[in-house]
Amino acid sequence: MAHGFDPEGELFMEVHESAFLTLCAANARTFRPGSVVSEYARMRREPDGREAAAFREKTGRLEPRFRDEASLAVLAAALGRDGYGGLLRALREEDHHMLAGGLMHEGVHAGLDDALAGRVRSEFEAGDLPVQWDEARAFMAEIAFHGLQARRFGAELAAGRERTAALLGRLEPLRKKGTLGRAADRAVYETLAAGLGAEIALGRLWMRELWQSARRVEGLLGNLRRDYIRPGAPEELEGPLAALERDAARFAAAAGEAIGANELALRDVETLLGQWDEWAAGTRPFPPPITDSNAIVRRAGAVVWTAPPFDGALALMRLAGRALDRQRSPW
Repeated sequence: MAHGFDPEGELFMEVHESAFLTLCAANARTFRPGSVVSEYARMRREPDGREAAAFREKTGRLEPRFRDEASLAVLAAALGRDGYGGLLRALREEDHHMLAGGLMHEGVHAGLDDALAGRVRSEFEAGDLPVQWDEARAFMAEIAFHGLQARRFGAELAAGRERTAALLGRLEPLRKKGTLGRAADRAVYETLAAGLGAEIALGRLWMRELWQSARRVEGLLGNLRRDYIRPGAPEELEGPLAALERDAARFAAAAGEAIGANELALRDVETLLGQWDEWAAGTRPFPPPITDSNAIVRRAGAVVWTAPPFDGALALMRLAGRALDRQRSPW
């Protein structure tokens, strides 16, 4: 997305075709109940295999359930209406927060009077203004949005951790069965395994989106500093902006560490489930010990999802708004 001024001085917005938009459109087309099986079949027929590989990476343990309608129906029944619908919706809407942030950024520009926006830009380019305040406000709006989104992703990850622990706990009574020869016992196991597979897929999705927002905030701050702030910016901007830059860097570092630790915990869940699968199939004499499940729960519980910095961005957005008001009515 981009904006500019036409020869008459009126502000215009543009949305450009990109690989990112193509990916969002493909996700929106693929992850629908009526199309996911046929779309995945199409991917598997493609010679380069890239789309199919990406699909397998996103769906993980659940991938075989998307190969035919009968298997998908089993998955839908195991997850329940809300669980299945929520999984597909999350996969379908992946990266939409990035689009929403861009739309918010450009929408803040669109809400500004064209003449005022043109004057602020001209004065900044002429060196009369140390800050291009309309850009500062729009950048801060997008940064604050990503801070809020990152907080949401952290909450989703924490909730998923609790659901995973509960599902692992519900596996334990099955070990008393000795085998899963009864259809009812097998159905219970398949339901729990499907739920855990969904939590793994969703956990990785939320981590991808959290990392996107963390890096986007750093990128926005770098671009703002480079392109729209000159030496001599007022301290009421410079001090809080420097603090926000430090907070954003610390948050990105903490998010990266948490994502790495949580990925290891998710891999442990996959390994554990593989052992449960072998026992359920009769190729392993005993399920994995409960101590393994407890260790996974402790490991995941130790991951800390740090609160993202967005209060500072909101304060700077309001500061830029007041500066624009002064530009609008200089007297």
